[in-house]
Amino acid sequence: GGVGLERMEEPQIVRYRTGEEFSWHYDEIPSSQLSNGGQRQATLLVYLNDLDEDQGSGTVFRDLTPPIPYDRDDAIDNETRPSSSKRSKSKHSINNTHTNQHQHQPPQLTVRPKTGMALLFFPSFRDGTPDIRTLHKGEVALSQKMIAQVWVHEREYRAGVPEGNRQEDAVEGVEREWERLGFP
Repeated sequence: GGVGLERMEEPQIVRYRTGEEFSWHYDEIPSSQLSNGGQRQATLLVYLNDLDEDQGSGTVFRDLTPPIPYDRDDAIDNETRPSSSKRSKSKHSINNTHTNQHQHQPPQLTVRPKTGMALLFFPSFRDGTPDIRTLHKGEVALSQKMIAQVWVHEREYRAGVPEGNRQEDAVEGVEREWERLGFP
C-alpha cells in the first residue's frame, strides 16, 4: 500500500518572513498542465515551528468551518432517553445548517502552526475534479513561519529537478529510512 514517490511533487520548504502571507488560492493544477501527473489529489503541510494565535500565520480555509464542540456524554444522554423526557436543546446541539450570511458569518477553519504537526487535505476528488471547498490562504506572519509541503498527483509526476538529479535516485535511501523507522 501507500503512495509511491513517482506520484509526488518535489518536497518544498517555505519560509514566511514577518509581514509575508500567501493569498487565497487553490492547490489544483491548471487544466493546461494536467498531462504531467494529472490533478493534485492530496496536499500535506508539515509545520516546522510553533506560532501562537497572536502571531498570525494560520492556514485558513474560507469555506470550511471548525468542528462543532461535541460532548459525547450529552449526545448519548439525548439519544437514549425516551423522547418525552429529552431536553429540548442540548448545549452542543447543531442548529439549522443554512446560516444566514447577513446575520452571522460562520467561523473559518484555521489551523495554527505547531512544530511537527501535519495538515493533510484533498484539493480534488478521486476523479480529479477540483474541490472548491479547499480555497485557503496563509495568514500574515507576525513572526517567521516555516512549513514543508508535498503534493500527491493522480498518476506518475515528472519532477522538475535540476539536470543530473532524479527523484528516482532517492528511492533506495527513502526505503532504507522507512525500514529503519519501522514503517511497513
